[in-house]
Amino acid sequence: MKKGIKILLLFVVLVGCKKSNISAVDSSLITNAPIIANQLKLSGNGFSNNGLYPKLYTCDSLGISPGFQWLNAPATTTNYAITMHTIPPTGDKHVYFVLYNIPATTSSIPNNSKSIGIFGINTVDGKTTYTPPCSQGPGAKTYVITLYALNGEPTITVPNNQVTMDILLAGMKNKIVDSAVMSITYTRP
Repeated sequence: MKKGIKILLLFVVLVGCKKSNISAVDSSLITNAPIIANQLKLSGNGFSNNGLYPKLYTCDSLGISPGFQWLNAPATTTNYAITMHTIPPTGDKHVYFVLYNIPATTSSIPNNSKSIGIFGINTVDGKTTYTPPCSQGPGAKTYVITLYALNGEPTITVPNNQVTMDILLAGMKNKIVDSAVMSITYTRP
């Protein structure tokens, strides 16, 4: 009987060792992926996460691009990218802002900036600029602004006048070291 228990214990130990070796292999695969720091903080000129989007940045006013500030970027950050989009009830994504190759030395962008970073195209008019929200229908609309801290320039193989949000996101794969997301709402008058 004691011999049977010893064999059973040996089996349990061997199975446990085998499982820990598998875990070690799996964890080594995970450690090769970029680690998201979750420390980056983002705010806008006159708005913050879960707040109201100022009319100034919409089609109901001047429609200039918003200014942003951020802090706590990881030390490995070499550049930034910013996107802004909404998904209306129709389900198709509307992109208002695609900006990338923002230098790591930058921690803010002023309102209506056209000289920091490279603009990709928006989906509203297909131009390489910010396009102000002008959502149709009653009620508040939610917009999502995301700041990405990257450890390398995005891999972009098309001219900037063809860089969509999806192309940018694909080009940033495995280069994102942190991000900050801000949801804002706007109700048209």
